[in-house]
Amino acid sequence: TSTATRSKFPTMEIYRPPNMRENTSNNKSPVESGINPGKLNVYAKEFVMTSPSPLQPSKSTGSLLTAVEDSAKNSKSILHNMHKSSHQFHHGHHTRGVQWMDEKLLNDHNNHRTMNSSNLIISTKDLKRSKSTGSSIHSLAVSVNSIPQTQELALFDGHPAEKAVKKACTNPLMCTCEEMIELPRHILEKALEDRAHAQSYATITMSIIEKESTGTFLESLLNICQFTCERKKTQKSAEHGPKFHSFMAYLNELYSQMKPKQSQLKLFTGSSPTHTVLSLLVQVCQAVLSQKTLNSRPEIECLFFTVTTVGRDLELDDPRLLDALMWAVRDAFLAPGTSQPNKHTLLQLIELKAAKWHLPASTIMYYKNNAQI
Repeated sequence: TSTATRSKFPTMEIYRPPNMRENTSNNKSPVESGINPGKLNVYAKEFVMTSPSPLQPSKSTGSLLTAVEDSAKNSKSILHNMHKSSHQFHHGHHTRGVQWMDEKLLNDHNNHRTMNSSNLIISTKDLKRSKSTGSSIHSLAVSVNSIPQTQELALFDGHPAEKAVKKACTNPLMCTCEEMIELPRHILEKALEDRAHAQSYATITMSIIEKESTGTFLESLLNICQFTCERKKTQKSAEHGPKFHSFMAYLNELYSQMKPKQSQLKLFTGSSPTHTVLSLLVQVCQAVLSQKTLNSRPEIECLFFTVTTVGRDLELDDPRLLDALMWAVRDAFLAPGTSQPNKHTLLQLIELKAAKWHLPASTIMYYKNNAQI
């Protein structure tokens, strides 16, 4: 039993160092006891530590370069020692493309770096915003449509308000108060007659709004737009005809140019002119949808484009206005006087709103192919 128990556990010899297994009985070193030289001799001189020598700074390139950077103020004595050690290092070992400067050149280099650093600190105070394309791309994209060009101002050639429009676009202070009050009426009349240039009239309007400081032109514009909207609601369907969606197109272009600059536009009443234009736009769309017979294809296409443009903004700024507009769209879709192509467009608008203003390509192709059925 004792033999079986003993065999389960290994003997202690395997836990002893290889050079000590044969010397368990004596205390002599392996060298004195004549150990086989083929075995590991831990007492060899290669494994025995000699008296410790004083530590010396590393001659690696990283340490030397770090020392050069940190010793700029006390460079004379330190740089001399570094130059000497680096010279020894250069002759004792193969270098890896590192070339060491003379003491004079290194001092000049450090002085030059100090001067450049001080110049950089001074020059950063005078830095201004870059006028490169990358820094001004946003402002350019916002204001490119609000600068009236010669061909846009040419739309008023021969018009009684030609001089007043050009003066207002150049400097509104050159116009009298009466001219600033009457200008919105002339611009709106031209916009109602010419839907194709709705963007040009909106650009002229926005240019005057930006340059004016009193707010007279903007207040007069909003009042005239509100009056025009109320007047057209009371007109018969046959009377407003194409002028109704010309008004819608003008308001849509005006809102698109006002929105990026809504923080700069302030009324003395405290209300937002951008939201006022958006509310007027919804009222015009509701007036178009409330017609008994909705057969005008250009009118529905203009309405579809308008709601697609302002739908997301309505959902964020005033969800109640969007709900009222979509109820009018549903009523017009179910009305018997609406033509079949217009019903397809209104149904697409309903589905677009339900899909969070993003339809898949297959749905868009379906409505495009069935628009004329």
